[in-house]
Amino acid sequence: MHFDLPEIPFLTLDFQLSAKQNCRLPAQKGSMLRGAFGHALRSTVCVMQPNQACKTCMLRGQCIFTRIFDIYIAGQPPPFLKGLSEAPKPFIIDAHDLTSEFAAGDGFRFSFILFGRACEYYPYIIFAVAKMAENGLAAQRLPFTCDAAFWTKQKDGISEQRSLYDGKSQRLSEAAMPTILQNGAVLQAPLKLKFLSPTRLKIKGRYTMDFTFRQLVFIMLRRTLELAHFHVPDAPVNWEFHDFLVQANDVTINERSLRWEDWHRYSNRQQTKMEMGGFVGELTLEGAVEAFSDLLRLSEVVHVGKGTSFGLGKVEILTKNGKEDTNGH
Repeated sequence: MHFDLPEIPFLTLDFQLSAKQNCRLPAQKGSMLRGAFGHALRSTVCVMQPNQACKTCMLRGQCIFTRIFDIYIAGQPPPFLKGLSEAPKPFIIDAHDLTSEFAAGDGFRFSFILFGRACEYYPYIIFAVAKMAENGLAAQRLPFTCDAAFWTKQKDGISEQRSLYDGKSQRLSEAAMPTILQNGAVLQAPLKLKFLSPTRLKIKGRYTMDFTFRQLVFIMLRRTLELAHFHVPDAPVNWEFHDFLVQANDVTINERSLRWEDWHRYSNRQQTKMEMGGFVGELTLEGAVEAFSDLLRLSEVVHVGKGTSFGLGKVEILTKNGKEDTNGH
C-alpha cells in the first residue's frame, strides 16, 4: 500500500553569531536559543502590553507570534487530535555546534528550519534573532552579534547556500524561497537510521528506546500530519492510516545500538529546571522498507519525537553506500 503524505514546504536559514566578550554557553544550545528567540520575537511583533496573555488577546488570530511560537488552535481539531494541549511549533532550531567556551570574537552557527506558512515570516525570524543576540544569551544575558544569515536554495536537486542577511548593513540581500522535499529513490533494506541528537519517544506513557518499527512509524506519521494540519493551509491530510501501520509489521529492527543521554534545561514558563533525556545512536532496519521511503526521508527534515523545536530527534538515513542523499534538504 502506498500512503500519500502531505507536502510540507520548508525553508532552512543558517545564522552566524559571534561573542562580544569572553563567555560560556551550554553545549546543548537549542533550548536556550528557543527561549531567547521567543522573547525577542514577541517584543518585536506584539502591540499589546507585556502582561497581556496570548490566549486571551483579541489579536491572537492574526498575530505572527501566535502563528510561530505560542500557537493558537482555532476551530475544532479532527478527532485524531482531540485533546491536544498545544500545536507543534512550525520551526526547528538545530544548534549543532557544541562549543561551550567563547573568546571575544569567536562565533558559532545554528540552523533555523521553518515549515508551512511560517516560511513567509523569515524576515521577522531574522530580525528577532538579531535582537536576541543583542539582548544577550543565557541567564547572564551574554551579548552576541548576528553577523550573517544564509538560506539554502534548491534547484534541480542541487543545494546552494546563499547570502540572505548582512549584520553590518542590517539588510536582506535577496528573497528566500521555500522548497518541498522531492521524491527520491526508493529505499532498500538493510538501512540504518542514525539518531544524531537526543530523541524522546513517548510510548504508553513513558519515554523509552525500546520500540518497534511500527511504533516509530506512528510517531513519525503523527508529527508529519500535525505539521501539515496546523501549518500548511488546505493541505490534504489523510487520517486513515491504519493499513499503512499494519504494513510496518513487515519491517524489523535487526540491530539496535542506542544509548540514553540525560541533560536538563531551564523552563522560563514553569520557572524551574527540567530533567530531560533521549537516546542517540543507530539501528538497522530489515524487511519491506520501500513503502516508508518518503516518510523516513521527510523525518530527516522535520525530526521525530518530543522537543523537536529545539533540535531534538534529528535523524539521518544511512544506506550501504553511506548517507542517503535527501533531495531538497
